[in-house]
Amino acid sequence: MTAKTFIHTLIALTLSQSFFVPAEAKEHKAVGSNIVINAPPEVVFEAIRKQRNSEEAHRKQVSFDGKTAIIEEKMENVPVYGKVDCTFEETEFPYKRIDYKMLKSTKFKESFGSWILTPSSDGKSTTLEFDSYTNSGLMIPFGGQITEMESKNTGKKRLQHIKEVSESMAKNPPKTTAKPG
Repeated sequence: MTAKTFIHTLIALTLSQSFFVPAEAKEHKAVGSNIVINAPPEVVFEAIRKQRNSEEAHRKQVSFDGKTAIIEEKMENVPVYGKVDCTFEETEFPYKRIDYKMLKSTKFKESFGSWILTPSSDGKSTTLEFDSYTNSGLMIPFGGQITEMESKNTGKKRLQHIKEVSESMAKNPPKTTAKPG
């Protein structure tokens, strides 16, 4: 083998190595997005809580102790996997943030993140930030990139949905039956 052939072979092997390294061995990145919502933090916080029981999102709250909720989620059409069942724990810090972590999953290795609420100076609007990290456990080339792309898309959809729910709630507050005392 000539020196030139050896160098070309070495370069080809080096380049191909990155395609065959298991996705789990590559670095996974946290993703984040934010959105401004025309509603005070208390309303946005409640809108996030409402998502715990959502037929549309296949989410169901199974317990809540006043600070921590356990939620079961049944995801469908997850790239590569199809159906994935997860159980999450959400911990509340009223009107400031909700942190979550995955307790178990039929496919994913790890997931955690936060909903962070920042009120405007006049308190009439809120910037909602959604930070999320997921290790899907995909052991295929570009598995980390697929997971990151799907996490970004899901995060943006969730933020937009929370915005719509919050702004609707702010325009149409629930009627109270309490009588002035």
